[in-house]
Amino acid sequence: MDADIVVAGAGPVGTTFASLVAGKADVVVLEEHERVGRPVQCTGLVAPRVVDSVGAHALVLNRLNSVTFHLPGGGSIDLRGDGTKAVVLDRGRFDEFCADKAAKKGAKILTAQRLVRVEISKGSVEVHAHHSTVENPIKAQMVIGADGYKSTVASAVGLKGSTSFVRGLQMDVDRRLDDQQRVHVFVGQKIAPGFFAWQIPCGDFTRVGVCVSPGHASPSYYLKRLLSTLDLTDAKIVSSASGVIPIGPPPRTYAERVMIIGDAAGQAKPLSGGGIYTGTVAAKCAAETALEALENADFSPSSLSKYQSRWKKEIGKEIDRGMTLRRAYLGMSDKKLDEIGEILAKPKVARILRQGDIDFPSALAPKIVKAAPSLIKFAPRFIHSVIWR
Repeated sequence: MDADIVVAGAGPVGTTFASLVAGKADVVVLEEHERVGRPVQCTGLVAPRVVDSVGAHALVLNRLNSVTFHLPGGGSIDLRGDGTKAVVLDRGRFDEFCADKAAKKGAKILTAQRLVRVEISKGSVEVHAHHSTVENPIKAQMVIGADGYKSTVASAVGLKGSTSFVRGLQMDVDRRLDDQQRVHVFVGQKIAPGFFAWQIPCGDFTRVGVCVSPGHASPSYYLKRLLSTLDLTDAKIVSSASGVIPIGPPPRTYAERVMIIGDAAGQAKPLSGGGIYTGTVAAKCAAETALEALENADFSPSSLSKYQSRWKKEIGKEIDRGMTLRRAYLGMSDKKLDEIGEILAKPKVARILRQGDIDFPSALAPKIVKAAPSLIKFAPRFIHSVIWR
């Protein structure tokens, strides 16, 4: 089989890329699992703009406008926004929806294709995938790595992985929360060291999960403690999911005839771990670059470097600021988190926080610092990056 472009990975990032180039180029998408969207490895919590961009409104399980942050010492911050701030997706069906959309536009989606080798030559790239015991080689002009944090595509061309990662585990349990518009977030060394835990209302079931940084006990250990705290130990488990979230992009996200996008490029938001919005923005930048490369028959690193310039212009500053704040967060004790929580819970600051956007959390930083200048001592580098750069 020959193609113009091979995409490794049929998640929403890979299929967004495929949708944008299909019809203008021959695109083949390889998915290692038997079914697109399985297994699920995501909370499915996104900003409404993600749903609007693809028209997947029928796949929304719930709409949220409030959040309660639970602090280590027992305090909390309650915020209620104006209008819907986030939605919960049926993530498995969402992935299928995006793949079907790409297929209708002309992309060829091949499932149960495990990528094993990528070979770059002077005139083409050859991608080898296993289907059962049969190896299927595909010759193409370029390959897009949307194949997750352990990207085979990235490894094949010597691109480095993310600078760090967190491990996560979540369960859907058959309990219905009274407040269906409020998500609960838990922080602290005893509940989710290095990241956070969550409780999300999804109608007749509740999604509960935790992510932790390396060097601590397994996510299952902390999830059991969280379920006990929430009095959900005896709840029936409807489903479960686990995964690894890469945190921080590598120095380069392109090479000769290759671009990497989404988790393969460490483009998840450092503060929340969400990667659908940032990944699809990067996919659009990659699609624009790929079509130019095909038109000019130039697949050199110099040509494809435009992709990195483009995605950094769109989301690079927010990711950089998120990385700076995450480094500060990792150095904070539970006592400091409680101190910060007390400041953020003040009515003047809380009113500002209610205006927040989960895809651009740093946008409110200047207003928050003006309202509460004492916050500067907790994350001076982050404040500097937001206000004076």
